[in-house]
Amino acid sequence: MNVLIATDLEGVSGIIDWDAHEPRTPQDQWQRTLMTGEVNAAIAGAFDAGATRVKVSEGHNAIDILQLDERATLVPAFYPAMPPYQGWDEGFDALLQIGKHAMSNTPHAVLAHTGSRAVDFLEINGIRVGECGTEAAEAGDYGFPCVLISGDTAVCQEMEELLGDIEIAPVKTGYTEHHCDCLHPNMARKLIREKTRAALERLEDFAPFVVPGPIRMTQRLRKPYSDDSLRAIEARPYTEVIDAHTVVYKGRNVVEAFAHRCGVDYTWGG
Repeated sequence: MNVLIATDLEGVSGIIDWDAHEPRTPQDQWQRTLMTGEVNAAIAGAFDAGATRVKVSEGHNAIDILQLDERATLVPAFYPAMPPYQGWDEGFDALLQIGKHAMSNTPHAVLAHTGSRAVDFLEINGIRVGECGTEAAEAGDYGFPCVLISGDTAVCQEMEELLGDIEIAPVKTGYTEHHCDCLHPNMARKLIREKTRAALERLEDFAPFVVPGPIRMTQRLRKPYSDDSLRAIEARPYTEVIDAHTVVYKGRNVVEAFAHRCGVDYTWGG
């Protein structure tokens, strides 16, 4: 069983503020220790369930590879951290999402956003999704399901509503954007390990989340795009400007449309 872990940072227990830490400072190392601890818990749970390979696809530069469980491999985050650049096509059986946060405008969510705090919402063929929903759909394009989400209670609820009976590991409960009730890191790791094992031991219960193409990925910003940005977007063959706030990125599937959102002229299967 080959397992892919996709990570972020804002959903980790103990993280309550936007990442503004200077690299190689004590604060930066502290958050890396928290992040890596939760990822290691998922790795351990995967091997408990019989995994033969675990790969970590880092979405946020927050993992300390020196602390990482040596049984796993790591693709460090480097923009754009998109599936074709991280080997998602290498034959995985399941996706685990660790350290995740809810989409923009979610009540009682910690550090909620969708790719950027500038984004008001993102929709895929009319389905409103956050970063987690997008990644679940990208895994679906490659033929494997998302089976577990860890983060705050808001993102766990978001993914249950999108995917149904997914395993959840809520490691903190939000009151406001920056206020929440956090599990101790040891308890968060214990929960993630247990829920990871539970998810993979019932892998046959899950199906890939596939949004049939062609895809229209609609992104609306809170403030209008600059005139220069709109002109550059209009010049691309796979984009459509709806208004000063709203742009559509097109693709034959979600992986291709997301790459276009990242400004990469990527063609699925090319």
